[in-house]
Amino acid sequence: MDISPEFKKILVEELTYSLKMMKNSKTLDEKLFYFSGLFGVLPRVFNIKFDPQLVFMNIIITSAYSAILERLNAIKGGNLVIEFPEGFFDKLADASEDLIEKIKNNEDTYKALEKIGVLTFLTTGNGYYLFQKGSFKI
Repeated sequence: MDISPEFKKILVEELTYSLKMMKNSKTLDEKLFYFSGLFGVLPRVFNIKFDPQLVFMNIIITSAYSAILERLNAIKGGNLVIEFPEGFFDKLADASEDLIEKIKNNEDTYKALEKIGVLTFLTTGNGYYLFQKGSFKI
């Protein structure tokens, strides 16, 4: 990632705060609200110093937020066909924490984003079916 140490510090601090709040939240709505902080800071950084990896992170995390919100609203509306498996939000927090560590250590973020992508896929009919079938675990 080609950003200055100052921008990296801002990014890591914001992501860490959002993750801490997400982990301490009691409701799924709150957890998702604080997860949105992960993509909230990214455009503020890449609007000043463009970096393709930050844009990729933003796309993955924004898509994850939208899909999880859609599933949460469907569940609230009574559609219980696809539910969040036990530990879903803990795994989302773990993947987010992994992403933060990769950023801190100047490591490739792809695998952490892949974990978030697979969790996002789980909120879809096909993803939930394959999860139930045992094709993958979270």
